Amino acid sequence: MSSPQQQQLPPERSIFGVDPLDDFATMVGDWIFANSQGRSNVEIEGKIGQIIDQETGERIQLPVRNETVVDLSRTRFDSRMTISQHAQYNRILNSLVSRSGESSYTGAKVSYQRRKEIDYFHPAPGGKVRVTRDADTLAIKPDGIIQKQRIADLNIHCPNRLFDYRISINTEAPADKPTSDHVSIREKNRLSYTHQNFIVDLTQVTVADKPQEPIHELEIEIRDVAPLMQAASQARAKTNSNGSAASAQEWTPFDDQVLIFLNNIRMLIRRNGSAPDERR
Repeated sequence: MSSPQQQQLPPERSIFGVDPLDDFATMVGDWIFANSQGRSNVEIEGKIGQIIDQETGERIQLPVRNETVVDLSRTRFDSRMTISQHAQYNRILNSLVSRSGESSYTGAKVSYQRRKEIDYFHPAPGGKVRVTRDADTLAIKPDGIIQKQRIADLNIHCPNRLFDYRISINTEAPADKPTSDHVSIREKNRLSYTHQNFIVDLTQVTVADKPQEPIHELEIEIRDVAPLMQAASQARAKTNSNGSAASAQEWTPFDDQVLIFLNNIRMLIRRNGSAPDERR
């Protein structure tokens, strides 16, 4: 029988007094660290979409009931959404900007910027070079000449939601201005919403051969990857120096940033209330 003093204590997180680390977040964090460490000009982004079975052309169906990392052959990730879904996200994100601008709001601000740009792709050794120009002036944007290299992708299936998502790690290395002619063009009408170390890009993409069929996409990018990787290195150095199971279960700033990144993606998926049959 417990004493009155014991009965008045608030519930503890577990018999050990702490929460266990989130297995999903730590797995994603380990994957990010393994594929990003030692690299420069790293880009980490999450895209909302659906994982499509290439044989049926339909979204995959698996015997799982919650968010699951999948590694399946004969599938592709489709990041397209409908105009109505795009418009709904526009309203949702605009409302966050408005709320954070109120005098009574005490949280971190959400700001936005509209950018109209044209990407020109030029052939080059090691992959195409992308030159991004202002759509109105055709001036090359600052840091607008890069060579992008895909490093790794992680596909996550969300069976109870309209959308799945993909986390991608790429490098975007600065490149010299190409001397060759471009081989393709992509026009982008983009709204960028910035909140702390994250940017949500809501984009309409038009390609030259299908000008009447714009593609609508949403992605969230980590603004500055360097501090994230520094936090990851510090967390691993601390665990290695202590060498104990307890230290391996300590929540670190790196784990926290990875979880915030995941939660931003999850919340964006959950805030879109479109029915599944509106997907296409």
